[in-house]
Amino acid sequence: MAKNTCAICGKEVNLVTGQKLADGNYICRKVCRKKLLKCFEVVSATLDDVKEHTAQIEKGTKIWQEVLLPLKKAKKNDGKLKCLGVGNPLLYVSTTTGLVALVETRYKFMVFGKSEHACVYRLADLVQYSYEEEVVKGSDGKNEKKEFCAIMFKDTPGMYGFRLEVANSKSYQDLAKYFDTLFGIQKTLGNSFKNAKRQLNAIKAAADAVKGAASGTLTEDQASATMGALDASIYGDRTEWIKKADAALAPYNK
Repeated sequence: MAKNTCAICGKEVNLVTGQKLADGNYICRKVCRKKLLKCFEVVSATLDDVKEHTAQIEKGTKIWQEVLLPLKKAKKNDGKLKCLGVGNPLLYVSTTTGLVALVETRYKFMVFGKSEHACVYRLADLVQYSYEEEVVKGSDGKNEKKEFCAIMFKDTPGMYGFRLEVANSKSYQDLAKYFDTLFGIQKTLGNSFKNAKRQLNAIKAAADAVKGAASGTLTEDQASATMGALDASIYGDRTEWIKKADAALAPYNK
């Protein structure tokens, strides 16, 4: 049986004890693979991807324990976390900090010796929450439908996308409406004027950018303003969430 070396810890591995990565490197299953969240797509990942995700979990778990977990345990409703999804992992949203945590719970034996491992994201970086479904074989051998929310964050080293299992399509619709409301992009009559104003600002900014590019006078500030206006038109105004998240993450970004 062919032997290789774990590219992270240096342990000798074979086809059974090692996990091959997309770039041809191997990591050991017993230690280094277990440091990653189970939903991480390790087969298509490179060694750099694995290292970034490992660092992401180390930092995210610390933020979860020190910043977000106390909010989960809070007695008052104000500031408590919103829990989304079913099963394991679960997604927690903190509107007081502008942070989102994907938390995987692990048990050493049955339901004893619990530990939690987390990836923490800025709410402002959430750019996708779309519905997906899949037919899988159940424990009884029969086909059963699993439903998910496909989630993706921009500008995120490590694991930037994953699928969160939801109970049913109604649960997904509630989840999507929750995020739409946070970002001010819900499609209701009361918000139609806000949405129209954002779209007009985006069109104006894009038109100004085209003129500037044609005349050779387009500056970085103009380009940035254009992108900001387009983002606000599509994703809603996230200025508030950026400020909250950056303030909460400041002690961990030094």
